[in-house]
Amino acid sequence: MSLLLSLVAVAFGLLYLRHCRETRRQWRKLESILAALHEGKRPATFIMHGEQAGLGLGLEKLADERDRLRQQVREEEFNLQAVLASVDDGVVIVDTARRIRLVNNAFLRLFPGRGEMVGQTLLQALRDAAVEETTRKALGSRKTVSREVAFGSTTLLVNACPMQRHDAGAGEDGSALLGAAIIFRDITRMTQLEQVRRDFVANVSHELRTPLSIFQGYVEMLLDAPDLSPGEVRGTLDILQKHSRRLNLLVEDLLSIARLESRREALTLEPVSLGKVLGEMAPDWHLKFSARRVAFRLVLPESLPPVMACELRLEQIVNNLLENALNYTPEGGEVSLEAERVGTAEGERAAVEIRVRDTGSGIPAKDLPHIFERFYRADKARQRGQGGTGLGLSIVKHLVQAHGGSVHAESLPGRGTTIAFRLPASVTLEPVRATARQRDAGAGSNHVPA
Repeated sequence: MSLLLSLVAVAFGLLYLRHCRETRRQWRKLESILAALHEGKRPATFIMHGEQAGLGLGLEKLADERDRLRQQVREEEFNLQAVLASVDDGVVIVDTARRIRLVNNAFLRLFPGRGEMVGQTLLQALRDAAVEETTRKALGSRKTVSREVAFGSTTLLVNACPMQRHDAGAGEDGSALLGAAIIFRDITRMTQLEQVRRDFVANVSHELRTPLSIFQGYVEMLLDAPDLSPGEVRGTLDILQKHSRRLNLLVEDLLSIARLESRREALTLEPVSLGKVLGEMAPDWHLKFSARRVAFRLVLPESLPPVMACELRLEQIVNNLLENALNYTPEGGEVSLEAERVGTAEGERAAVEIRVRDTGSGIPAKDLPHIFERFYRADKARQRGQGGTGLGLSIVKHLVQAHGGSVHAESLPGRGTTIAFRLPASVTLEPVRATARQRDAGAGSNHVPA
């Protein structure tokens, strides 16, 4: 009996020792599982035995949920970064203390050289009280606040939008304020275009006011004095006709500008002989320059390659430039119309440059970059007195660009102005020599003064 009890006691002891070893092994496995989870890793197995079997299953479900949440966070972060990267506007996320939490690349391009801005307050990063005030108002009112802010020559539209999380236990309206998203949109170009639009409307109104006022005044005079002599009536009608032509010219120029800028008018380009076109224009311009006692000469080389152009529009370009030169050249001065082949270097497409030179008063350096703008005049009083619309050079610029060419101006005050434009040369025709009539009109190295 005692032997049996001893055997039973030994068996229980062995079972207990085995249970203790197994328990310690399971606890060590649990410790390794917890250590792996703490390090952000996934354990090799969650299988446990005995009393810890349920614990292993629970930890596996917890790890699966953690992995799911991590994947969701990664996807949301990827989506957020993709959205921010695709936005052309600068975006900044700040917390309720107006401390920067996130910026996109567009924002960094707007404010280069500012260093690391994440972690700084808006005021520290941008050093602009207007942006700080806009953000503070948005956070205080929990409403979007917009404001235009100037940074040097750049104008930005700043939109501060509060971010809120809806929670039944947060705030009087059930929402917790998280911070604000601030969007910086560069509206410099838009502002400039708006200023151009305002200037254009003001200029058109000014140009229309003079002839319309004259029309109204003379019409009222005719109505109030029906017994005017035929000579007085004739003089009044001549004045009305003169301003009617000026008004019609202005409207035609405005329509030309509108068609060119809207690109509704497509040009049909074909090889055009410059010697032929310019030579045929020269005699009429000789008469016009002679009437104003201004010398005119046409200077063409013996041969020129044809250019790709619309002949009608090419004539319009040259006529506008010659008219402009005539208006600014005093009696005794000289205007020359020249053409020359350029761009003959290897790899460079051949082109022809047409130049109109005058010996007028010239254009001040500050005005030179603006002479191709609509209604811009370096000598406003003088040009208006001569009936110009202020649109001629703007039309020239648009027409040359429509031909695939370029235009530029050079001037020295007191010594005259040169306006030159280039058109691509045609590669389909041989150079065309000046005809006898064109040489008589002033082609080649000789010239015929008006």
